[in-house]
Amino acid sequence: MVTFTMILQLCIVLGALWVGSRYGSLALGAISGIGLAILVFGFGLKPGTPPTDVIYIIIAAVTCAGIMQASGGMDWLIQIAERLLRKHPDRITFLAPLTTFFLTVLVGTGHVVYTLMPIICDIALKKGIRPERPCGVASIASQVGITCSPIAAAVVAFVSISNANHFDVTIPGVLMISIPACVCGLMAAAAASYHRGLDLDKDPQFQKKLQDPAQREYIYGGGATTLDKEIPQSAKNAVFCH
Repeated sequence: MVTFTMILQLCIVLGALWVGSRYGSLALGAISGIGLAILVFGFGLKPGTPPTDVIYIIIAAVTCAGIMQASGGMDWLIQIAERLLRKHPDRITFLAPLTTFFLTVLVGTGHVVYTLMPIICDIALKKGIRPERPCGVASIASQVGITCSPIAAAVVAFVSISNANHFDVTIPGVLMISIPACVCGLMAAAAASYHRGLDLDKDPQFQKKLQDPAQREYIYGGGATTLDKEIPQSAKNAVFCH
């Protein structure tokens, strides 16, 4: 039965999260700690045991991704994705979400989108496609991919917590559901954004910017790319080991 005390405790938790999110990551941890102190000392709730297994798994996954980044393996994956996108620029609206999604699945973190996003914008602009069409879904795909990565801390932690609570959940079982569901959802989102806004050749504001030589050079200039970076064999080996 839900009591007034339980509702008040929930409001304290949500309030701490809301206030902390307004001031950034460090404040989120600090204010959440204040909320926890209120629940423990004010309401007499007993703290649970720290999820050490989950913490160790998160540390291992983050360390593995960091090593691959430092070795240059991440750059090689980005180059492969860029070659695919530049080979089929007319399909950027659908391929961009797929590339960011599978990069996250392979790497285990959604931060890979930071390097690929300027490349997606450059390809879309030079093809005359509104950049927000591929970029909007691609940014979401990079985060959705976390639920489909066997090395992502979220997936491993979910399986560990489920097994600890006597639920027979395995990583392959999770991926068999999450990967098809996410791919179908992302393609549906890409199809929905395919006709979003006016085409660039019909957009009066964009055409007005093209009349300025500086703006035109900025839009259709060299653009962002990673193809000019030489990838050593050690970086490729790091990806295979990962």
